[in-house]
Amino acid sequence: MNSSFNREKYLLRILTAIFAFQATIFALGLTFCARNGGLKACPEIGRRYDSTFQTMTAVVLSLLGAGAVTAAVSSSKKKEDEPPVRGTIKEGPPKDPSKETYTRP
Repeated sequence: MNSSFNREKYLLRILTAIFAFQATIFALGLTFCARNGGLKACPEIGRRYDSTFQTMTAVVLSLLGAGAVTAAVSSSKKKEDEPPVRGTIKEGPPKDPSKETYTRP
């Protein structure tokens, strides 16, 4: 069994479950309204669905954006922690050019 925990995959599965639950509840409400007089029984059903859809879309986009930012930040931290690549000169205080060595990659 893989011991690494994939946070993004877990969050997307939870989010999918929440959206499926909301869609089920909306479908049940729509069925109830259709059986009991249509829009006369539930005049706000269209506005509520629109509001729910906009909220779900905003949540997905914000989570995707946050995931991209987190990946970029962690990627830049990894680059800072890595040792310099062979053949590169690390910047520092000015040195005497006659004593500086450079190896070709």
